[in-house]
Amino acid sequence: MAINAERKETRLVARTSTEIQEMIQRAADHSGATLSQFLIESAMEKARSVIERTETLHLSMAGADALFAALENPPKANNKLLKAAQHYRDTVNAPNH
Repeated sequence: MAINAERKETRLVARTSTEIQEMIQRAADHSGATLSQFLIESAMEKARSVIERTETLHLSMAGADALFAALENPPKANNKLLKAAQHYRDTVNAPNH
């Protein structure tokens, strides 16, 4: 059974100077893309980079080793942690009146 997925498209609009538009058009021409293709591909590349940089945890091997060591052998709970856990239980498990 074939599913006919409806493709929705929206328009992006940006105002810029003639000089900027000409430069972007020149770059699009050099890459063999239309202006729209070039803009979308460039914006997507930048978006992926920003998302990866902000949403991905990057660890060195030493950092990864330290993380796994802490997960495998967590430190003993100190008084501050025990107080925080008790506060959480009191707050989350408190009866609603």
